[in-house]
Amino acid sequence: MRIVIGADHAGFSLKEELAAQVRQLGHSVLDVGTHSSAPVDYSDYAEAVAEALVKGKADRGVLVCGSGVGASVAANKVSGIRAGLCHDTYSAHQAVEHDDMNVLVLGGRVIGPELARELVIAYLRAQFTGEERHRRRLQKVAAIEGRYLSSPLNERGNIRPVTVPGHYDAVLFDMDGVITDTASIHTSCWKTMFDQFLHKWATQTGQPFQEFDNRDYKLHVDGKPRYQGVRDFLESRGITLPEGSPRDSSSLETVCGLGNRKNELVNFRLASVGATAYPGTAALILYLRRFGIKTAVVTSSENCQAVLRAAKMDDLFDARVDGQVLAEQHLAGKPAPDSFLRAAEMLRVSPQRSVVVEDAISGVAAGVKGKFGLVVGVDRTNNARELLNQGAHLVVTDLADLLATAFETSPKRAA
Repeated sequence: MRIVIGADHAGFSLKEELAAQVRQLGHSVLDVGTHSSAPVDYSDYAEAVAEALVKGKADRGVLVCGSGVGASVAANKVSGIRAGLCHDTYSAHQAVEHDDMNVLVLGGRVIGPELARELVIAYLRAQFTGEERHRRRLQKVAAIEGRYLSSPLNERGNIRPVTVPGHYDAVLFDMDGVITDTASIHTSCWKTMFDQFLHKWATQTGQPFQEFDNRDYKLHVDGKPRYQGVRDFLESRGITLPEGSPRDSSSLETVCGLGNRKNELVNFRLASVGATAYPGTAALILYLRRFGIKTAVVTSSENCQAVLRAAKMDDLFDARVDGQVLAEQHLAGKPAPDSFLRAAEMLRVSPQRSVVVEDAISGVAAGVKGKFGLVVGVDRTNNARELLNQGAHLVVTDLADLLATAFETSPKRAA
């Protein structure tokens, strides 16, 4: 396992010994400090340990301060953290088995190194049982946490969900802008391609140049298969081009040629800058999978596997429906619900017991048309109202907002 370990000055000496022991046990160690006995604040290192877990950089944590109390209190302020102060081996293993504890807290000035080593061994060897009674109790704890979490979305009249694992069997995620921070790459490449074409079109026809803007992207392109996005945008401008063929050169002014030109720009950008996953999304996916909830990625992108691999997210999904699958199986792209329905079919779950997570207007529309149990909009570009108007049951600015909470079985749409 990957173990993150941290301490304040009072726990520094013990932390150093425990880090060495954890490595001897065959685990990797992420040491977030402190790195000396100079006075520091325990809260800073409690947050550092918690952050590493929430962002998926570690599987469990060990935290040491003088008494253990302050660090425990601070760590438990982070949603999704279950930190326990344990000074006996029974508590150290049972807290994992029954309560899915993910941070062991120790008092560096209360216990000696020999007992501390025994506690760490008991903690790391224990596994959450997953028994129904333990899941039920954890779900109630998560619901309490959700009820008291503050969110600016509440001030906008949005409904903050409280979701209990068990009400839904699967969560289906769009990729660009939801899982990975690649929507900006697509937006930029669409604009570059279309603006080049529109400049040439304006010169040829004598019409004024009108640039491709963010509203064009949201209304006509976002979330759709590439060639469909080209068709819809050109239609919005009253421009008709030959369809062409998917094998068209990117220099040809056909629907497929323009789409291929955009794809070349995206591939170049991905090769240059790569792709990263949103930490909140990664943490939520890990949380869901821990509770046995299936996950799928549903995207119109033909670069899906390469992007997920670059973001180190390719092993976190039970099913994938991407641009290649759409073409091979002749499925209609978003806003049609076909891609999401196919993902649900692959997972063997019903749409009514599945959640769709989308940042695109077309994707939200697809989730609503497919009659999925819950449609969550992700507002990355200040378009919460548009997503709600399209039918999203709720909108969040970051999927970390859903961590350790439960989805309502009958969500109400915001007014």
